[in-house]
Amino acid sequence: MTTLTAPLRHDPAAGHPLIDGPQGLTPEWLTTVLRASGRIGTARVVEASSTPVGNGMMGANLRIALRYDRAEAGAPTTLVAKMAAAGEASRASGQALGLYERETRFYQLVAPRLGAVVATALFADIAADKTTFCLLFEDLAPARGGDQLTGCSLADAEAAMDAVAAMQAPLWGDQATLSQAWMSRDLMVGMYCSQFPPAVEMVKPRFAALLEPGVAAILDQFAANIVPWFAMQTAPFTIVHHDYRLDNMLFDARGGKTPVAALDWQTLMAGPGVLDASYFIGAGLLPAVRRPVEETLARRYHSALLARGVSDYSWERCWHDYRLLAPHGLIMGVVGAAITTPTERGDQMLSTMINRHAQQMIDLGSLSLIR
Repeated sequence: MTTLTAPLRHDPAAGHPLIDGPQGLTPEWLTTVLRASGRIGTARVVEASSTPVGNGMMGANLRIALRYDRAEAGAPTTLVAKMAAAGEASRASGQALGLYERETRFYQLVAPRLGAVVATALFADIAADKTTFCLLFEDLAPARGGDQLTGCSLADAEAAMDAVAAMQAPLWGDQATLSQAWMSRDLMVGMYCSQFPPAVEMVKPRFAALLEPGVAAILDQFAANIVPWFAMQTAPFTIVHHDYRLDNMLFDARGGKTPVAALDWQTLMAGPGVLDASYFIGAGLLPAVRRPVEETLARRYHSALLARGVSDYSWERCWHDYRLLAPHGLIMGVVGAAITTPTERGDQMLSTMINRHAQQMIDLGSLSLIR
């Protein structure tokens, strides 16, 4: 089920206050939200059990199984909730960087304009201190999750290019949305420029056994050029997911009705849209698979934008930006390692990303484009 209506916000008087943690997902709270959002009528949730889902490092994701006191057509049997991470370091980073607010505002204000390419939110709100938030979604299952470590097929990459263009075209050059404070680039760009160089010095010894030969040198070269690299990112801008990769995507969602649905919008900000395309391809395809199809996939993304009405972005500009923006994957891998609570899978994933994007930069000559 998809709608274009805005999700509920907290209303203690109406019975759906802002909650924090699985203990807040009570049958009473869920019943009130489901009724207010039109998912159920007179039925009542009598049992709700939650289990962790996904591998999020900055948020806690839960699938909720529901049992009702009576059968009712259309009543969802499962939902998905997302709240702040349990780890103190991750939660503090989410608050300080505005990550929780970005994602909450996305589902409140932007997602209703995008339709099926994102999950429909039933509830979305955040506390005034920006450390507590709650999102309650429709469950997009049955769907096929992506796996960052194993990579994806060419068909999945093609679907991902179509989907990101469909998400970005409606907001292309939309200054009323892109100029919102919670969409600002300043905080994130400032953080990346200040934290990336010292994070590189932390990551090199921590991932010494995981980095491929020559990658440390790529990290050093980009760290010395990150400020001018950001300065070269100029309009036209749109919404950019900034972490558009396999672990944050579902394929064949809603039982095959939605080819790709993008999850985890915490790093949302205004920027050059092709960054998401370049990042996905560099992260999601093994280098030997990526090289012969890379330009073809980038052209597919560009053609999809044109088909949706974007008219101020030439192919030549798109390909230049695609090559220039390949280092974004290094930022996500390196800074991600610095600001999140370490886990075995997390370290494996982040080091794999760093290796793949460094090789992508070499193949595309990205560093040579930075003035």
